[in-house]
Order: sequence, then C-alpha cells, then structure tokens
Amino acid sequence: MNIDKPTKKCTIHSQCSFLSNKSETKYKGLGELKRDGGWLKFDSTSEAREYHQGNYDSYCLIEHC
Repeated sequence: MNIDKPTKKCTIHSQCSFLSNKSETKYKGLGELKRDGGWLKFDSTSEAREYHQGNYDSYCLIEHC
C-alpha cells in the first residue's frame, strides 16, 4: 500500500509495475512511514483495507490492481 499524506490517498497495489518501481525517498519510506507517507507491505488486500480503516479512514482508498 502506498500511503500519500499530501494527497490523503492510500493506494493498494497487488500485482502491477508500481511494485517493482517503488523506492524510498527523503520524505517517503519503504516499509516505514515518513513525513509524506510511504510504502507498507501487507499479506492480503483485506489486511491493507483493515489498516486503512483503523489508521487512515479519512484518506481516499484506491485499489489500483
């Protein structure tokens, strides 16, 4: 899941090219959240949805692929 704090979006990527292109930046983490968000890994889509509901329910949830 890509959590983007500036745009208030959580995007679930299951199997697509975005997964192989993800990388850590100064403000977005890989496996951790930084100032602008980051990429978190979940074992299932339902687990990602639960995390969104419990932590970022005011953010838009997008299931990209």
